[in-house]
Amino acid sequence: MATQEAHYAEHRPMLFGLAYRMLGSASDAEDIVQDVFARYMRLDAAGIGNEKAYLAKMTTNRCLNELQSSKRRREAYTGSWLPEPLPDEAAGGRGGEGYWSDPAERRGNIGYAYLVLLQKLSPLERAIYVLKETIGFEYADLADMLDKTEASCRKTFSRAQAKVKEAAPSASSAPPSSLDEEREEARERFIDAFLRASDTGNFKPLLSFLLDEVTLLSDGGGKVRTALNPIIGIGRVQAFFEGIVAKGAFKEGFRRVRLNGEPGLALYRDGQATIVLCLEMEREPEGSRVRSIYMVRNPDKLTRFG
Repeated sequence: MATQEAHYAEHRPMLFGLAYRMLGSASDAEDIVQDVFARYMRLDAAGIGNEKAYLAKMTTNRCLNELQSSKRRREAYTGSWLPEPLPDEAAGGRGGEGYWSDPAERRGNIGYAYLVLLQKLSPLERAIYVLKETIGFEYADLADMLDKTEASCRKTFSRAQAKVKEAAPSASSAPPSSLDEEREEARERFIDAFLRASDTGNFKPLLSFLLDEVTLLSDGGGKVRTALNPIIGIGRVQAFFEGIVAKGAFKEGFRRVRLNGEPGLALYRDGQATIVLCLEMEREPEGSRVRSIYMVRNPDKLTRFG
């Protein structure tokens, strides 16, 4: 039993990070990792040369199957589908062993906007990109995991990498840098301004923190009322927030939270989050400003914010 627990503790952060990035759901990722490891422990490990690669292969295949089976559900989803945010204080997981205890996992970008971006890749592109870029597997490993040729994996990775750079040139899994610190400070300034605006109902001072073409995406999952279509443009976003404040929807007051390793905001009612706001920043000559606001309202995706 002690050996099994040691194996689980060693590989769990990597497997969870892989599944969470691929699925955009912490709940599904946790279920898959537990199931994969339970199945693995029933195998004869004598013929398995690389335990980490074998577990990653099992997890990747389970994720690909899950994405295939959920394709119709996502196509029929009411409004915008957004990933499940993960509060930092919940990242200790069951038993407190931590989702990101592996230094490589802390290095790998798990920011919320990065998760949104990954969901725009095809499932195979996502698998190869995460396995190569974030976890660091070689093309030979990928070919074995996915039953592809190395040349095919290289081509798919290059295609995925190009899509990521085109959609968000600043998206990176690099270690923290001065640019990351500048973005964090910009997020904090926006959060300060948003808290004042939500209290007063005056969102004009907030506009200087937004790009003119800022986009707001809201995910209610058909379970709560929210904007079904993206809200694009600084004026429309301002009007949207002012309309919500006028209806008294923000009267409980937002709180600062840290989610996916970044500053964010959460609105609580009766001890449970009802809205979580995540930000995507874009570097401008005068500093970073908000490119996208992600408003998660689907209660199924906020259970960890109790």
